[in-house]
Amino acid sequence: MGCLWRSRCWVLIVLVLLNIGSAFADTPQRPKNVQTALRAKWSGTPLLLEAAELLSNEKKDLFWDFIEIWLNTEKDAARSEAAKDCVKKILECGRPLLREPLKSLFEFSLMLRSASPRLVLFQQLAEESLASFPLGDENYSDDETEEKLLTEKKIERRKLDPLHGVNLKSHGGKCCWVDTGEHLFLDVHELLAWLQGSIELVGDSFPRPEIFDFDHIYYELSVGSPVAILYGALGTNCFKEFHVALVKAAKEGKVKYVLRPVLPAGCESKINHCGSVGAGESVNLGGYGVELALKNMEYKAMDDSTVKKG
Repeated sequence: MGCLWRSRCWVLIVLVLLNIGSAFADTPQRPKNVQTALRAKWSGTPLLLEAAELLSNEKKDLFWDFIEIWLNTEKDAARSEAAKDCVKKILECGRPLLREPLKSLFEFSLMLRSASPRLVLFQQLAEESLASFPLGDENYSDDETEEKLLTEKKIERRKLDPLHGVNLKSHGGKCCWVDTGEHLFLDVHELLAWLQGSIELVGDSFPRPEIFDFDHIYYELSVGSPVAILYGALGTNCFKEFHVALVKAAKEGKVKYVLRPVLPAGCESKINHCGSVGAGESVNLGGYGVELALKNMEYKAMDDSTVKKG
């Protein structure tokens, strides 16, 4: 009887140990690796605009070719709902413009978001453009004056910290505008009226906005003509209207067409889905790593009473 009782106890103990072991086995083990990410100070920029910037790095004319291809296939892109489908559509429009060795790197560079800093630079220039042409007359209200002063302070602060995040707001609810240095056109009809009289502006009788080496100039067709800088994002209706008008004027020699792609805050709802993919998201900076240098700091107790004095 005693042996039978002891055997039952051993069986019970073994079953308990097996249950405990299976419980530990079912517990998911936490990974021991360390994952790090370096995030940019600025909010994400549209992947569509970044793709155009990447193509311009290879050849400046590819920037304009990509815009024309996208405008011709914009209706197909509007049907894309998932962000993955939009990225696929962007790659389909950009890859045919590149040679074979660069086609495979195009998607890789786009995922690295390497062109995002340049778009942030365009946003800063756009903010300075809007600050030069405040809304309304010279008789501002207290709120408008305070907002204007805050904008000027932000611009000065960003000159000290150029990578500080930019939150570009639309000007009077408009997502596109043209800056000629003397005028700011928010409506394409106003621009067309100005273009009709721009042929009379010759020599140095008109102010010229500053143009930089990284600016996108439409094929340099109009040397000596007035400069018209378009701020807007590919994919918006206003961009297409302004772009078509400025391309025609540039071909006729009436104006030097410069494009600075920006998507102001609040205009995401006025652009097709593919045009806003990537905007507002956090940007992880690629090409950086973290090294963990671990040092063994164990100390052993030793009896130094036997150590001979030198």
